[in-house]
Amino acid sequence: MTTPEVPPPGLSWVTADGAAALWTVRRKYVPQVASAHGVGTKEQKSYGTLGETTITMYSYAEVQRVVAALESGEVVLAPSWRADTEEGVRGARRDALTACGCVVLMLAVVIAVALLSS
Repeated sequence: MTTPEVPPPGLSWVTADGAAALWTVRRKYVPQVASAHGVGTKEQKSYGTLGETTITMYSYAEVQRVVAALESGEVVLAPSWRADTEEGVRGARRDALTACGCVVLMLAVVIAVALLSS
């Protein structure tokens, strides 16, 4: 088993994007992987012009523990969850197409409402 790395100075928490990169998983599955393997989380709030945003942060040391377990084969993730498998790439592509389809549908509804109200 690999010894977890010492976090760089000032880095004791990582974002979901950071955890996804370390685990080589699709971003949408980070909460499930973290929950299944006991990775500590905390909520971080930030305030901007559009109001409050809450971001889930993941414990760097515990993320590294899961990295070591993945490398040793102790933890195996579904191929569709991974970012480096054909199934994962296909799923990410499908998610992107679904999001584009939703945007097109919303645009069509806005145009239809504009035309009907004229």
